[in-house]
Amino acid sequence: MVNWTAIIFVLLVMAYFATLSFLENQHSKKAYISNDEFLASLAIVRQCSVYDLFIRSGGDWRFSDSKIETDFRSYLDTGHIPHYVVNYVKQNIRPEDVKLLRRIGRLW
Repeated sequence: MVNWTAIIFVLLVMAYFATLSFLENQHSKKAYISNDEFLASLAIVRQCSVYDLFIRSGGDWRFSDSKIETDFRSYLDTGHIPHYVVNYVKQNIRPEDVKLLRRIGRLW
């Protein structure tokens, strides 16, 4: 004999997780991505620090090391990301990568 109750229970659990995955995917398509998430995601993808990204983005603009250091200290104190870092980060990572990392982070 087949235990129909167990089969129905397994199917309901599978349907629940499929629906949950679908809704999460729909939400992540519409979700706003902050500059902090862009910055953190590029650091994760490149396996480097946020400080390294400040140096690279400042180098593209030919800023002095002291300006980059000052901007980084300001970022640590206030959370303000300079425009040149935001531009560099958004040019070097796709929004899809950020959303994928966000979804992976929620699973942990």
